[in-house]
Amino acid sequence: MFGSKSLNRTAAWMSGSGTALAADFGRTTLRLLQLANGARGYECRAAAEVAGTPLEDTTAVAATPTVIGKTAADELRALPFSGTSAAVTLPAELFQSDIARMPAMPDGELAESIRFEAMDRFSVSAESSCIGHVRLGATAGGSIEVLMLSVARDAVDRATRTLSRAGLAPVRVEHAGLAALRAISRQRAAECTDPADARDWCMLHLEDRAATLAVVRDGNLAFFRTVRGDWSPTAAPAAPTHAGGMTTMLRLADEPIPLEDTDAGPTGWRWCSLAEESLRCLRHFQRAASNWWPRAIVLTGPAAVDPQAAATVESVCGAPTSLAVPIRLLESPDTCIHGNAWVAAIGAACAGLPALRPAGRPAMAATSPASRTTSKVAAA
Repeated sequence: MFGSKSLNRTAAWMSGSGTALAADFGRTTLRLLQLANGARGYECRAAAEVAGTPLEDTTAVAATPTVIGKTAADELRALPFSGTSAAVTLPAELFQSDIARMPAMPDGELAESIRFEAMDRFSVSAESSCIGHVRLGATAGGSIEVLMLSVARDAVDRATRTLSRAGLAPVRVEHAGLAALRAISRQRAAECTDPADARDWCMLHLEDRAATLAVVRDGNLAFFRTVRGDWSPTAAPAAPTHAGGMTTMLRLADEPIPLEDTDAGPTGWRWCSLAEESLRCLRHFQRAASNWWPRAIVLTGPAAVDPQAAATVESVCGAPTSLAVPIRLLESPDTCIHGNAWVAAIGAACAGLPALRPAGRPAMAATSPASRTTSKVAAA
């Protein structure tokens, strides 16, 4: 289950340890990545991209998991990957999410209460969905806030079946936005000269069909929202819609965001609507968090490369906004690793490794893969 108190620790249903190979499922690509400790950052042990659509509706192409799994197996044999443990990340568009305030209670009781709450809010069953949660901040006034997440069990089964065909054993399933948050958090902690800049900021993780807004306050995840839409900068315009990620205190309308005239160019309207939605969320959090405001907004993800995105978000939200470069975490990255499309894979692959010190040195001595153990996969 999900259960992370720190952005540098694993947040997932399925618990595992060691330097698991990251298997990041995108819309059209499966990215495989394995990292190790290096002298100044994370060493790229091996990386590969496998083309295909393993998580789409496969009714028309029933053999897709088998075909992609076989291709992935060929890549694994041809490259210096080690072990069979795989940390899986799934696209944000597959998840339903919401924030709930719950009474403080033991972890076991909390997980069970959240399970029933999520089934009620998302209108799902325990048989058809995998449900998890992440704590937001600390217990206050006898209650806590938790981020609830649900993903269709069928999508998880397709992902694990694909990897099983490649001879891999999934040990963790994670939201791509949370994996990206881990990578960017470690990057900011290692690169920001002012420690406060690494503790109070906001991330917009942009995938083609979902934008994930994550607020980090005092070094902890404090707010999370997903805005569905067509965010791909190369796609034809399509009106965005809202779904998931709404807090119990902030209930935004379910209708599409109204479009306004803009001089930002052919894709500017899309970023204006997303920036306005982000501003609403930040203003809500500001009222609930004693006038807090992010020191910076960081954009990342496969769809974050449009240069108009950062400029529009900064203009609307009034906080310095920039595009992340997560491959700076890696020493001599593989030639196939390019751009922010790999940020979730990097975040998943470094979960079992120590965070980097500001100077870029590993926070603790490297441990050989052979000395690490992998726990049994927990039931979702």
